[in-house]
Amino acid sequence: MTTISQSEAARRAGVSRPAIKKAIDTGKIISQNGQVNTASFDEWLRLRMEVQPDPQPEVQPVAGDDATTCQPDTVSFLSAGMMSRAEATRVREVYKAQTAKLEYDQKAGRVVEVELIARAVGAEYARVRTSLLAIPAEHAPALARCKTPAEVRERLETLINRVLEALTLDGPDGTNSLSERP
Repeated sequence: MTTISQSEAARRAGVSRPAIKKAIDTGKIISQNGQVNTASFDEWLRLRMEVQPDPQPEVQPVAGDDATTCQPDTVSFLSAGMMSRAEATRVREVYKAQTAKLEYDQKAGRVVEVELIARAVGAEYARVRTSLLAIPAEHAPALARCKTPAEVRERLETLINRVLEALTLDGPDGTNSLSERP
């Protein structure tokens, strides 16, 4: 008995993997150890095509007809033999829907540019680095008065914790600030 993966079955049927999983769960497709039985899959696909035929049948170009009557992205997939016209149309429609959703999310402020985040994180890292590097210069006299290595360690841990806590506090202008720390 031959089997294929659920992902391969989904690709062949032009449906999502959850659709294949649902067909398995409802007993329409037989599965063994997560693999799809090809015979039951072929039968399921045949019945599915009878009930729900391809919404856009293959159209053969007329002699002398140029490719400008088809969508460019559809033509490239078709000419490469990678997928059928219906599959290419479905891919194009999914792409359009995802692009529209992305544009909506950008306008709604749900999506931001990676460069903006990278700059903000870089600025925060620079602020942390500067604050931590300032500890020795600012606190060397107090550390010199410590009598034991345990005192030096305790004092340094306290200073570093203060710096890190101060960096998590928002200043009045909405930026992190060490100047407000008592």
